[in-house]
This record gives sequence, structure tokens and C-alpha cells, in this order.
Amino acid sequence: MEEGPSSEMRRFSAGIRVVTALMCTVLLLAADGPEGGLPTVVLVAYSLWSAWLLWAEARQRPRITGVWPFWVDVVWSCAAMKMFAAGSSMMLVTLVHPVVLASIGFGVGSGVVLALLAAVGIAYDDFGRWMQELPEGWGHALPLLLVLGLMPAAALLAQPMSVLRHRQALVVGLEAQLDPRRGFEATCGELVQRLCKGTHADVVALVPPTRRASPAMLATGEDGSFRARAEVHRQLETLLADVPASPVSYIVRRAWDPRRRLRVHGGPAPGREVAAALAALARTLDVRSLHVVPLTRYGQRHGHFVVGYGSPRSALQDISVLSGAAPDLLRIVEQAALVDQLQDESASLERARIGRDLHDSAIQPYLGLKYAVECLALRTSPDNEARADIDALAQLVNNEVSSLRELISSLRTGAGQGDNAFVPAVRRQARRFALLFGIDVDIQSPEHLPTTRALAGTLFHMVNEALNNIRKHTSAQRVWIALSADTGVVRMSVRDDAASRQGRPANDFRPTSLSERAAELGGSLTVARPNGLDTEIQIEIPL
Repeated sequence: MEEGPSSEMRRFSAGIRVVTALMCTVLLLAADGPEGGLPTVVLVAYSLWSAWLLWAEARQRPRITGVWPFWVDVVWSCAAMKMFAAGSSMMLVTLVHPVVLASIGFGVGSGVVLALLAAVGIAYDDFGRWMQELPEGWGHALPLLLVLGLMPAAALLAQPMSVLRHRQALVVGLEAQLDPRRGFEATCGELVQRLCKGTHADVVALVPPTRRASPAMLATGEDGSFRARAEVHRQLETLLADVPASPVSYIVRRAWDPRRRLRVHGGPAPGREVAAALAALARTLDVRSLHVVPLTRYGQRHGHFVVGYGSPRSALQDISVLSGAAPDLLRIVEQAALVDQLQDESASLERARIGRDLHDSAIQPYLGLKYAVECLALRTSPDNEARADIDALAQLVNNEVSSLRELISSLRTGAGQGDNAFVPAVRRQARRFALLFGIDVDIQSPEHLPTTRALAGTLFHMVNEALNNIRKHTSAQRVWIALSADTGVVRMSVRDDAASRQGRPANDFRPTSLSERAAELGGSLTVARPNGLDTEIQIEIPL
């Protein structure tokens, strides 16, 4: 998590430091006076140093935010105890401030190191006397042993405050930086990315239940945040199904390592199936250790946070902070999901309104045309030469009316073909083209070719433009269109038989407008002659 004390803690520490410096300076000087100029210089220098830090914090322009000011405090306290004979026991109290605040702001490890440094500094001159008095009994050495033991204990006792401080900093920082109005995917993508950076983890995953139709979001240090595929989401949810409702840590250990692999924080020990599932989860995420924090509210599980590390030495403080912040993180996730739900409901209402408007306006002229053509067909005798053309025109109008009704129905119900409507639209257009211009169009395509609505519309216009180019500039009687999609790319090829009918290759050309459309979509267009004669346009567009 983010290291370092908050601005309020730094100001509090600066004030305590100034008060300590002034009080100790007055008491030590009044007790036995300085022996030479060095003690006076040390006392005055530390007082000025403390006053400067307080001035910088008061102006909200901190110049020093690392841990080493607390090292200065410890060194000064130890030096003052050695320089003055009287009052040295009182100076032990001054060591509590740097040890405890360093533990809260920078973690228990930094506090323990400072405590050990303080203990070594205190015992430096007393070690020889302690060795001389040790044969007389442990009672003479007991005060020194208490100092050596209580200083690291003070750092360890500050761990709950350190976890609370990191949790508050995490929640406040995320609430200030994340905007749930951006929707679930954008908000949760940034959330897992910030957690990945804050915990220095190799991978962080947010795995919501698949029944809620919300995607699983992952983040790595190299790739940033991204959306997991549906099959990966289902696999992660299956592996997390048996994990208990308490935070869990798992470490991949060697076969000969006797230390336990699974640790439950605040709950009963789970069975072996949980350990096997977490081992599979670690292999899936390619990590050596991981923390799993369930998102639970009112007895119901709303997903999991998974934090994975490439090293088997994961930070236990991270899971303490995450488990404490889990209710606030769940609130952020639910707000983002609620925004998506409200957007879907608003879109459904808007689709229904547009559908009603289209039914009342756009479809009425087509219905009038349909009735007029059918009336004309009834008034034309079957042996009339124009009857076949009139029947074909009537069929074309009926197909268009059916397509409009299908579109309006899908808009009003929200249950239309959606992104799979591209292929049926191309097939209908091919039938109309063949009927109107006498050029056969053969479509080779899967039944479903998922695309976005915007991309489907652009591809449909490109198909129309290619067919119109063939009609205007060639003598082709047959066209082959092939559509496919794989590995995130949509491929489309259009080939005609004009050169085969003429018996010679067509002139070289490159459709400028199609090339520009493909380039705007980040794709490419190439012109080839697969049989040495006929021209084939090959277009590739990334999804």
C-alpha cells in the first residue's frame, strides 16, 4: 500500500518533535549543564531542525517526507542520553514518538528497525557494565533487557494503527480518484490497476459473480488493466467457489517445505479442496503467492479481490488493509454497476420511444408503397410483360417492410439480433442487388459474425460500395463475398468474374474510398488476382 504518513500525521509529528526538543533542552541544561560546547550544539541544532520541519509543514510545503527524520530523532535521543549523566532515563520516553509514528506511517518493519537501532544505541555504553554485573545475578541486567525488548514491542503494538492508517488512505484516495459514473468496466479497471500499483503486486483481479453480467477485471504491472474473457471469468469463479467467507492467503511451496501453504485470517481452517483450488488459481494467474479477499454484505457474496505476487514472500499487511477496506471497495463496485444498470434501462426506454416514432413515421410511406404496388399487380393481367417486374418490385417492398418491422420490434423490446445483425443484412442486400441488376452474389459467411453496431454499419457500407463499383465499372455477372472473423480481426473479400469473361486481366486499380475507410478503422485493403485474372479486394479490420 501507499507508504508514508499523511499530512495530518506529519504536522502532528512536527509539533511533538518541537515540544520534545524544547523540553529536553531546558531540562538537560538545567540538570547538570553542558560539559563543553558539543552538547549545546547538539541540543540547539536539533531544536532548530525541529522548528524548520514544523514551519515547512505549517506552510504545507514539506521538504522531507521519508523515514529518515525519525532516524534523526532516534540518533539525537541516544546521543543526548550519552552526553548528559542526569535525565538519561527520562530520554527513553522520547524514543516512543519516532518508533510508533514510523510504524504507523511506513509499516511495522521500519518501526522495528528503528527500535533495534535505539536499543543498540542505549546498550552501547552499558554493555561492558552489564557483562560485569551478569555474574551477580540477572536482576542487575533486567532494566537493560527490558529496554531491549520493549522498544521493538512498541513498534509491533503500533501495527493496528498502521493498518487503519493505510486502509483510510486507500479508501480516501480511491474515492477521490475514481468516478463510478464512468461505468463498471472503466471504474473497476482503474480500481484494480491502482491496487496493483499500491500493493506492488504482479496481478490483481476483481471477480464478480457471472450471474450479474459484470466482467472480471484484471491488472498487471506490465499490461495495466484489461477485461477478462468470458471463459476466463467462469474459470476464476469456479476456482473461488469453495473459498471461505474470510480472507485467505496461499503460498506455493516446495514439496519438501513443511510450512503451511494455506492460511485463513479470522475463520476456521478449510478443507483440502480449497487448497487445491487456490493452487490451481495460482497456476492460472502465474504467481507464487496470493491473497483472496471476499466481498460480502448481508451474508451474500458479491465477488472476490485476488492479489497475486510472483514471490512467495507476500505482504501480510496488504490483506489486512484490503479486508478492512472491502466494504468500501464493494460500495464503489456496486455504484459503478448501478450506473451501468441505469444506463441500460435508459437505453431501453429510448429504444422503445424511437421504435414508436419509427412505427408512426418511417414505416408508413413504405406501407403506402406496398399497397400501391400490390394494387398495380392486381390490375395487371398475368400475361402482361411487366407483370414479372411488378411482382419482383412487390416482393422487394414486402422484404423492406418486414426488415423495418423487425428493426422496430428489436428497438422496442431490446431483444433483437444486436451485433449479429450484420450477416443477415448483407444477405438481404445481396438478394436485392441480384434482383435489381441481374448480377448473382454468392455470400460465404458464418451464421453469426459478432461486431459492434458502428463497425457493422461501416462494413455494410463498404459491401454496398464494392458492389456498386463492380456494377458501374465492370461487366461481371457474378460476385463472391467472403466474411470471417478470428483473433480479433474481421476479414472481408469481394471477387468478381469480369476478367474471366473477357479472357484477359482487368486494369490495375485501387478503390480510394474503400482504402480510406479501412485506414480510418485501423485496417488495411489489398488488391489481388487469385487466379491470375479476376480481381479480388481483401479487407482486414481489427475488432
